[in-house]
Amino acid sequence: MTMALTEHHSDKSGKLSTWVAAGEEFVLLDTVQPPARIAMARERLLLTRLYLGLIRSLNDDYGADFVKQNDSATFRTIGIYLFLRTAMCSPVRASTVAQALRLPRATVLRRLEEMIKQGYVERIGNAYRVTDKVNIPDLQQRLQQRIDMILETARELSRLRDAGGPAH
Repeated sequence: MTMALTEHHSDKSGKLSTWVAAGEEFVLLDTVQPPARIAMARERLLLTRLYLGLIRSLNDDYGADFVKQNDSATFRTIGIYLFLRTAMCSPVRASTVAQALRLPRATVLRRLEEMIKQGYVERIGNAYRVTDKVNIPDLQQRLQQRIDMILETARELSRLRDAGGPAH
């Protein structure tokens, strides 16, 4: 089956799809037809695969300590938002994080404290920012893989749109 998948999901240059490299559970076959009862199922399937692929890549990048949290989706979301604000040179208060992500402030504060203990976040006065621990090995290669996932998904969504509406 892997041979068929790799043949089916290579581009014109013969290069394997980013999704094939991500694993069989992320490969979408054109012959699979999602249930008709789900509106815009193919488009939503593509976006879901992208979201899961990006989350999995974060798990791979930052390791078990980062993802072993009881509520790791919230933990990751707060971390991603904090990274965004740090990259914008704008440390952020816990109340702002809570408001932006529509999370309880107490939850945000707990998660920030966990991230501080793990060395991913530091407190600057009343604000928080990510530390240099976010600079992972092989960053350029990993970032390129994420960009390839996004571009491939965008091309497929565009193809579905141009084909005349929702595909089921």
